[in-house]
Amino acid sequence: MPKKKVHLEGRTKQERIEQRQQLGTLQSLTVQPATRRRYDKALDKFFDFLRFENMELPTQRTKMDGLLADYVEHLWASGEGRALASDTVAALQNLEPQLKNHLPTVWRLLKVWNQNEIPNRAPPFPETVVHAMVGRSLLKDDPAFALSLLLGFYGMLRTGELLNVRPQDVAISGQAGPAVISLGLTKSGKRQGASESITVSVFDVARRLLAWKLTSKKPLVLSASKWRAQFAETLTELGLEEFQFRPYSLRRGGATFWFTKHGSLDRLLVQGRWSAPKTARIYINSGLATLAEIKIPPQNLRGFLSVYRKSLEHDVPSLEHTHKVSRSGGRGRNPRKVAKKEDSWAGALFSKYLGL
Repeated sequence: MPKKKVHLEGRTKQERIEQRQQLGTLQSLTVQPATRRRYDKALDKFFDFLRFENMELPTQRTKMDGLLADYVEHLWASGEGRALASDTVAALQNLEPQLKNHLPTVWRLLKVWNQNEIPNRAPPFPETVVHAMVGRSLLKDDPAFALSLLLGFYGMLRTGELLNVRPQDVAISGQAGPAVISLGLTKSGKRQGASESITVSVFDVARRLLAWKLTSKKPLVLSASKWRAQFAETLTELGLEEFQFRPYSLRRGGATFWFTKHGSLDRLLVQGRWSAPKTARIYINSGLATLAEIKIPPQNLRGFLSVYRKSLEHDVPSLEHTHKVSRSGGRGRNPRKVAKKEDSWAGALFSKYLGL
């Protein structure tokens, strides 16, 4: 989904009228489109429940607390996630703001739910796993995907932010960086009414960003669905499916990485663009605990890590997205460049890339 355009207030009344017609009503802007879709799904399930139980909404607002509490208990008993319960409550309060502060039982149940069932958060990536995924991407001749992994990790980007980065969003003067990336109105930026940006000073990320900016006019990620599929495919290739890493693991892994580097929560708040220290503490405490439990067999990463480390010794190639075209007829294949059938593609590529 493209970034939402930010409007500066018009200089005249007519300019403001035209701009606001494009933005929509204030009521429609209170919730972002993706959030509104979640809310709509939650409300559909809530009203389906009422119809199935032959129940109606109470005429008095004070009785809504008991009805909604029963529904939350139903979600708990039927194995639904806490997110659905939270979305239902938030959606109803969005429709009827006067419900706020009138649902004490519901909020108490949600708190108890959270205390007794730990959320299934995305586990943080160890830095070595990200480097191995980058190495695999370089072997597959996809430097743009490799850059997206590095940027998501070291820049601590949310997945939606990462999927929307464009060349014109990047300001960088040289390979050594630093690179400043404008993110527009992000999740936290919308709350504060200001655009956000990140600064990346990691040398390898900066030089790859510069190469991409100079050679490409296309977004870093051309298709969100294909990027996610490639993400899952890479984890499968490395034999890491059991660890349940997800795209958001890049941001969580980056947070734990940077905290172990400088040990400053205040600095991390600025880097990760968190307004609440409590959120950052959750990232750090749970992230470090999870990393301590993750035991990845070194043989799963060794070859791909070698590819990434070797790439640090060479100049960055063009990062324009490549379009592979298969040939029919013509010159045919050079048998010296074709791996034997019994050799894995990865083994053949390792040997070719590393010069073995």
